[in-house]
Amino acid sequence: MSMMKKTGLSAWLLMAALLLGGCAGQPRNGGAPDWIMNPGSGVVASCGFNIKGRYAQEQCALMRARERLAAQQGVEISSVSYLSERMRNDASSVSLNKETLEKVSGVTVKARIRDTWYDAQRDEYYVWLESH
Repeated sequence: MSMMKKTGLSAWLLMAALLLGGCAGQPRNGGAPDWIMNPGSGVVASCGFNIKGRYAQEQCALMRARERLAAQQGVEISSVSYLSERMRNDASSVSLNKETLEKVSGVTVKARIRDTWYDAQRDEYYVWLESH
């Protein structure tokens, strides 16, 4: 092989290796962990922006995940949310009231957090919960 062909072939192999290596290192689902779409025997819940801050956002996601897990285990859950928004001149306010009723008949729901993930681009907090 001539020097020109070896150099061209080497450059092509190097480019292919870089491209393949870059693809292999890319996170799937736009950076989201795999458990978001495939939680296995657990449940995934999320919560978006919360006016009370990040802690309230995390608690909201955790509460939703617990409700889903409890529903899977036969706990009857009835949940109603009331969202109201007020605008006056240049000021606005939003309030959310949630009422949750649970009927438990000899069922104990034990859960543990498997993982959490915060999507900064969407301001969405995710929690993966499994029963144990």
